[in-house]
Amino acid sequence: MSERGDQVQRLLAGLAKHADLVAEAFEGSVSGGDKQRNASIEALFNLNVLKPYDEDSYRLNPRLREFMADYFSSYQAFQALRRVSGTMQQAQEQWRELRRLKTAGATKDAGRLHAALDESIVEMAYSIEHNLTLLHSLISTQYGNVDDLNSKLRQNKYYAQQVKLFLQDVEAIDVFVDRVADEAIAVGLPEVRLLVTRRLAARRLQWTSQIKDAQAVISKRLFEAKLMEVRLKRLSRFALWLTRNKTSDGWELAVEEKADVALFRPERVELRPQPDVSDMDPATRDGLLAAVAKMPTRPTMAAADADPGPQLLLEDDPEIEEVLEPQQLALRELTAQAASATEPISLLRWKRERLELATVLDEAWLMFACLQLKGSGLRVEFVQRDDLDPFPINERFHDVEVRCALAEAA
Repeated sequence: MSERGDQVQRLLAGLAKHADLVAEAFEGSVSGGDKQRNASIEALFNLNVLKPYDEDSYRLNPRLREFMADYFSSYQAFQALRRVSGTMQQAQEQWRELRRLKTAGATKDAGRLHAALDESIVEMAYSIEHNLTLLHSLISTQYGNVDDLNSKLRQNKYYAQQVKLFLQDVEAIDVFVDRVADEAIAVGLPEVRLLVTRRLAARRLQWTSQIKDAQAVISKRLFEAKLMEVRLKRLSRFALWLTRNKTSDGWELAVEEKADVALFRPERVELRPQPDVSDMDPATRDGLLAAVAKMPTRPTMAAADADPGPQLLLEDDPEIEEVLEPQQLALRELTAQAASATEPISLLRWKRERLELATVLDEAWLMFACLQLKGSGLRVEFVQRDDLDPFPINERFHDVEVRCALAEAA
């Protein structure tokens, strides 16, 4: 391993050895203490990990803090996007010097300039990716690094301007790539042309698309905030008027056909509760019995205390025969059969064997029959499907079995 590799290993070993102090410095400044703590601070200071901040106070190296913030996607409020133009100017100067060295035949220095140009191009691509990650994180979290609504709106405006400059930098990469690619072919450096084409030109369309998507979201939120601001001003003026005119009855409005229906109070519809006495659900049945128990008894009059007056001979009305629906007749037959059966009866299979129930849907029959049978004192069980969902929201079933409660107990 090279000497620089050994230095990198010693640096990482120092960070690992004093990881607790590095983590504390990432949250804020650190101060000295006992002998062991002071020795750790001195070691990190010698490694350039800690920087002096105040008297007996140190803070983390800004470059190391920036790396950790990128890893944790933890960004400060109003954090600026990285400018690519500075790195691009650096790459242009490196390319000019590399082209001169190539023409002069200085191969040793040309190799160093080629490596430096490669690093600059990689830095440009990384800065663009960092800016996109920062934008997407802030947009997806609704600028979660601040809680005040006004601060969120100001960050929207701030990043709208930042995105414009960022888009200009990315669009300027095209000019840089075209010029470097043409000049690289002219001086006989095709590897440089391949470098800028593969790392910059091939990804520019994707970068531009993502930047414009973020720009569209920011513009939409600014527009919504502007509309909200107008509505809030209207509400505040109306609230002030109501505060000053607490006893006012309001004002008259011209009623036209195009008037908004929200201005009119709907007419009240009188509803009379009509309990369904045929519902055999236990909760409904118990409620009906409780309501009947609370009803007062009809008063009776003694024959001697009241004058009957003129009498009218009333004849009994002819008895009206109740006509039952096919499903009700089938339900009576099923109830009688289930009360004497020793094995469970499938409601779905039983229904499909009856021609008079052919027009009744399976779902309606199962829901109707299981409630009536359960209210009659029979035991019903839902036959569930074999669901592969590990976290089912609803318990799905495809059939219901009924059996006598006494048979189950036996």
